[in-house]
Amino acid sequence: MLRQSLLWGAITAASLAGSAKAVVFFDGIFNNSDWSLVGVTNANGVGSTTVGFQVLTGGYPNEYRRVRNNLVVSGSNGASLGLHMRGTYFYNPGAQAISTINYSEDSINFVNQGGNGQGSGCVILQGGKYYIQRNPILVMPYSGFSTWQPNSAPGLVASDFWELTMTGTLISSNNPDFSTSGGIMQFGFWRGNSANSNIQTDCGIDNWRVEIIPVPSAAAPAALGLAGLIACRRRR
Repeated sequence: MLRQSLLWGAITAASLAGSAKAVVFFDGIFNNSDWSLVGVTNANGVGSTTVGFQVLTGGYPNEYRRVRNNLVVSGSNGASLGLHMRGTYFYNPGAQAISTINYSEDSINFVNQGGNGQGSGCVILQGGKYYIQRNPILVMPYSGFSTWQPNSAPGLVASDFWELTMTGTLISSNNPDFSTSGGIMQFGFWRGNSANSNIQTDCGIDNWRVEIIPVPSAAAPAALGLAGLIACRRRR
């Protein structure tokens, strides 16, 4: 099975003129050095932990990232999330606005217990704020995800992403700016749990993919710089 190989190259203005050429970010290797992790808990989830690390075999087909969450609850609706951010994957809507985003991953749940495994979805970091995909939230109950399964959310718009503060508060009215007024975006994924009692979850992610569909433009846009970098990987 082929995986897209690492490509680092600027998309020229001419290649995007008058079109809505998609920009794709992909990772199926998950080198630890390529990813960072920020843990966020709400007031009733303080003391929870989350870890993410590369596993060399057992993915779909080979390497993948394993995510283990330990939710420690001190009251109702305790919550803990990990924001897994991919370094060097940036897009600048100021050069060409975003129409929609197609997000997909392959997911697996290693623990046979009640619940939905881990919540998941795309993350955008823009202007120092994190926005997480909330409509829809991807889940992975063991009954359907005891083996690797596709998990996708096509056609995401700005209102599908809500701001997540560092105190674990979600603000549905605060959304990323997909327009040409928006700042540079960095992309990743989130994995989280919420419950009224302590829980441990152990899940995996492979074939992480973000496809950005720009707004078509009749005129050639300015050179994209950081925005015009496609990063892909291929493997057998």
